[in-house]
Amino acid sequence: MPLLYKVLNARSVFLPGNRDRRAGMLREEKKMKKIRISAVLTAICIMAGMCLSGCKETKTTMGSSSTGATGSDTGLSFSVEDSSASGSDASVPGASTTYMKMTYENNYDQAAINEMGKIVKIRDMQFTALDYNFYFANEYVQLMKMQVQGVTNIPMTPSGFLDMSGQLTTEMKVKDYLQKAVVSDFQGEVFLLEYAQKNNLTLGDDTAGKINEEFEKTKKSAEEIGMTLDEYLKSYYGPDANEDGLRAILQRYELVNLAMDHYVKNYKFAEGETMLPTVYHVLYPTLDLTTGQMLADDKKAEAKQKAEALKASATSLDDLKSKAEAGKAANEVAEAAEYTVSVGQMVKPFEEWCFADHNIGDMDVVETEYGYHVMYFVGKKEADDEQKKQIAYKAMNTEMEKAIESEEYTPVFS
Repeated sequence: MPLLYKVLNARSVFLPGNRDRRAGMLREEKKMKKIRISAVLTAICIMAGMCLSGCKETKTTMGSSSTGATGSDTGLSFSVEDSSASGSDASVPGASTTYMKMTYENNYDQAAINEMGKIVKIRDMQFTALDYNFYFANEYVQLMKMQVQGVTNIPMTPSGFLDMSGQLTTEMKVKDYLQKAVVSDFQGEVFLLEYAQKNNLTLGDDTAGKINEEFEKTKKSAEEIGMTLDEYLKSYYGPDANEDGLRAILQRYELVNLAMDHYVKNYKFAEGETMLPTVYHVLYPTLDLTTGQMLADDKKAEAKQKAEALKASATSLDDLKSKAEAGKAANEVAEAAEYTVSVGQMVKPFEEWCFADHNIGDMDVVETEYGYHVMYFVGKKEADDEQKKQIAYKAMNTEMEKAIESEEYTPVFS
């Protein structure tokens, strides 16, 4: 998929949507993310659509009226006939949708631009302003995607940009998080590139072909909106962006992928490491799973009481399942399901109970941010192939985190 695709009315996609906090989301999204060119380009596509719609204005050729663009007023513009896009007046003859040529200054607000363009050295590797902006753009889009999905409340400006001064967590503002994320990406890349060097890993001839294909798609998309490839790249990654620089970054991405694949393929499992706990749980929620809002104290107390009553009354796994289904039918139980659990898959209290020392049939009530879970220990099962990969990724991530916590990986800004 190219870096850019035409979206005539994508701004609405970025409005806060429903917070679908279903119990199935218990599994935290903390799996080791594999860096793939296609994933990065897809993420940038989302921002491209947002920026296109943000730079749109509807005009009539008769000059009777116009609506102002929501983006910057800088840059050249050209018209694309579009009677179906929201915001255009299809009833007016000759109506057209106008796009301003995208620029660095209207893809980001000034506060974000002020946080970009940094030069960082980690160990013997120096990352350029283009490197920084590439990673920054990727992390920026990931936060935007989280906002779209309603996973968390991301601070936004009235104009639809990330609010750099907004408080993302109790400890960090958005700008602090983005810098920390970029530095973490750099540190991980250094670790994995050194791993690749130690293991004599090199890219195959097909890698250049894949990268060429992506750039051809990107060039075509840029031309469709009246931009050269360099203009398009600069609009996302800043004034230092060019094709050669982006090719070098994507080649490093592919070498990082190769290192990760090599680590996982050659990982030696410890005895018993692939035997995973299997549990059945019944969730009595303490938050509204549609809005994500916490329930009133009396409702939370009621959920706890029902969970404890179910634990006390269940005489077997089959009995527990039967009563759980009755609870679901009465809209009291949010989820009743069996999981074979990998490390890092579930929220912490849930996971800690699963990996504690249990006998088959052990039961307990565990509280998490989602509510009260009646837990039943079913036993242990051999991990499937995907779970084995996740175990290996977790081991790699642990080794990498230990390495980058050392002073040798301390970033030096210049």
